[in-house]
Amino acid sequence: MRIVSSFFLLFILTACNGPLLKKSPEKVVVAIQPYGKIPPAIMDTVTKTLHDMYGFQIIVYPSKELPKSAFINIKSPRYRADSILHMQERWKPDSVDYLMGLSQYDISMTDRDKNGNIKKPISKYKDWGVFGLGSCPGPTCVVSIFRLRKRENYIDRLKKIVVHELGHNLGLPHCDDGPTCVMRDANENIKNIDKEKLELCPSCKKKLYGEQ
Repeated sequence: MRIVSSFFLLFILTACNGPLLKKSPEKVVVAIQPYGKIPPAIMDTVTKTLHDMYGFQIIVYPSKELPKSAFINIKSPRYRADSILHMQERWKPDSVDYLMGLSQYDISMTDRDKNGNIKKPISKYKDWGVFGLGSCPGPTCVVSIFRLRKRENYIDRLKKIVVHELGHNLGLPHCDDGPTCVMRDANENIKNIDKEKLELCPSCKKKLYGEQ
């Protein structure tokens, strides 16, 4: 996924036969790994939102600190979101289907165009602060509350971001069918998230679950 002001996506598009979700929702396990001090109310909100949206089992790991190897200080102190994803992929247990990092700290990535080149101006996009990054499809994603908590509609936006990021992990690309689908691309404007509903459009539901 790629929403420059909020969520980001590593696109690894693969051909799919049948529904993206290959087993019943209640058998899917999603683990949330807090990084730093995440308020309990926020953890409860994220856990409940993902369960209510997808019907998955949600477990929460004890909080840990992000590794120094992911730290970068070009524009401001941040952690590289791509490094976090690689780390999470290495230690995700087989008993967990998807692993979502939830960070207290600011995260960033290098934003590139369709040809793989750093977007211009390079000074702006080489280390670009983001709200989230996930693989599509893939086993891990990470969301940061650092920027969100300083803005309006904090909780509503967070709910949509975690649902969106996990949707990408499940294999859902950006949606062009539903004007209020939670899988819409925000197109570099976080306020576009406010136009979305906390739900998948019929087209995305069909991709994920098959014929309903």
